[in-house]
Amino acid sequence: MEKMRPAVDIAREHMACAKALRARFWPAILPRQRKRIGVFPYPLKNPFLPLLYSNMRAEVVALPSLRRGIRLANLGHVDALHIQFEDQFWRRARFEPKRTEGEASAEFIEMLDDYISSGGHLAWTLHDAESHYEDFHSKSIREIRSFLANSAHVVHTFSSAGAQYATNVMKITPERIVVIPHPSYIGAYGDAPVSEPPPDRRRFLSFGTIRPFKGIEQFLDALGHAKIDATFDKLVVAGEYLKGRSPDLEAHIPNNRTVDLRYGIVKDEDVSSIFADTDFAVLNYQRVLTSGFAALAMTMGKPIVGVDRGGLKEAVPPENHALLYDPSIPDGLATVIERACAMSPTEHLALQLACREFANQYHPFTQSRLLEQAFEDHGVL
Repeated sequence: MEKMRPAVDIAREHMACAKALRARFWPAILPRQRKRIGVFPYPLKNPFLPLLYSNMRAEVVALPSLRRGIRLANLGHVDALHIQFEDQFWRRARFEPKRTEGEASAEFIEMLDDYISSGGHLAWTLHDAESHYEDFHSKSIREIRSFLANSAHVVHTFSSAGAQYATNVMKITPERIVVIPHPSYIGAYGDAPVSEPPPDRRRFLSFGTIRPFKGIEQFLDALGHAKIDATFDKLVVAGEYLKGRSPDLEAHIPNNRTVDLRYGIVKDEDVSSIFADTDFAVLNYQRVLTSGFAALAMTMGKPIVGVDRGGLKEAVPPENHALLYDPSIPDGLATVIERACAMSPTEHLALQLACREFANQYHPFTQSRLLEQAFEDHGVL
């Protein structure tokens, strides 16, 4: 397999394709050698999208707005549209008019409806069941999700849990659903840390934006009464804290444990070193269909300690399943924390290697090509 390009270089290529097309106001005349797929939205904060499209034969156009994508598609410069994070439907190009939330969502649906009615091809990736900050979606987003569920030619989910949600809750017909797991983050953050036996006292890491559904408070509570006095070193919580939206973690820090709160966005160049200084990744989500953090932890060779919920068991190798607890069992979280701290260095090293191998199985090149094949099979490309 060829060497993975840095995700930032892939994103630049997708943005360059969009820039090259932004002034196309005339219909396509000459046939193209490659298909083109427009992706909206295409946020640049996370390397997930560059990795997901990294090995497609089709050209990928990072659309600044849906309006731009519809215009290019109607003129024949783009062959299909792929909707990713539908909760960012409000994104617009610089000179496009501002809209209220209700106006923007209605326009979003109307534009896509007209596009499909004119023969356009549409794909949608279903990321989650609820909002990151509440256990429900706003009226505008519910309407958009309902439209996409009814109208997309293919709906991509990352796990069987996602597929079940799509079928049972969103009422999407099974023949329109494809399950392609989240790609690993190989190529996103430089070299992964070297696998080596852990120290006697174990280190844990919670990584990413501090959000209510992540269950960090419950993990802190469990740390306090787990029997790990001689085998626990510290928990590092590294990620952006959003005032008024992120939970108050300090109120849950046990006085018998070392907890290092490192609030702020973690720079890409610091990701690998943060993972090098940990032994276990914490993933105690209260609701989840898939997890990019799980894919990142596997890439870094770090086992996950957390909950068996949603698609998380599918996101780790079988060797890691013993560190996932059943949320219906009292003290289940404390039990897996104790189990992780009691693991022998030899067992832990073997588990690290299993995580790395699992990440290699879901290499971005592999997942990207599988997604493109699914689009072709469903007539989207």
